[in-house]
This record gives sequence, C-alpha cells and structure tokens, in this order.
Amino acid sequence: MYDLSPADTRVFLFHSADAAADPSAAMDKVNVWLGKDRSGSPYSNLKVKDINVAPDGTGGVYVTVICTLGRVSTGSVSSASRGSREQFVEDEGDEAD
Repeated sequence: MYDLSPADTRVFLFHSADAAADPSAAMDKVNVWLGKDRSGSPYSNLKVKDINVAPDGTGGVYVTVICTLGRVSTGSVSSASRGSREQFVEDEGDEAD
C-alpha cells in the first residue's frame, strides 16, 4: 500500500492484446512512454511508484503504472471540496493505436 495524495497521483493503463504471441514486446508501449521527454509538460516531475501486469483473459495483458507528479510533498489533499479535478492529457504522438 502506498501513501499517495489523490491530487498528486495518476494511474495510466496500457493494453497489449498480443502478449502471448510476443511476450518480449508486451512492455514496449510502456517503455516508450516512460522514456518520453516531459520537461515542458505537467508531468515533468513524474515518478513511478508501481507497475502491475495482469492478464486480460484472451492472451494479452494490462499494464497499470501508478505515478506521482511530484507537486505535493507532504500531507494529504482532499479534492472533494474543490468540485472539479485537474485533467491532463499527455500527447501519445505516433505511438497511439
């Protein structure tokens, strides 16, 4: 279990439908995404806290990456009183399916 602030935490989901056919390529999308230059984006201080791999039931896998943005250093933040949440969409460029 991780002590993560909701305002500072992002969860990213990747799917590799053909992981059974090509196990070595199952993490390719994740590795390309992790290696991106984020210096000018809202994700510039992104820190990976956990990576989980789970079967999808049809020969593929889901990869979940839990990250912190590095904006909240201590304490907990409740977003219930704010009424809205920040939403950042990271451009996937040419790698998107």
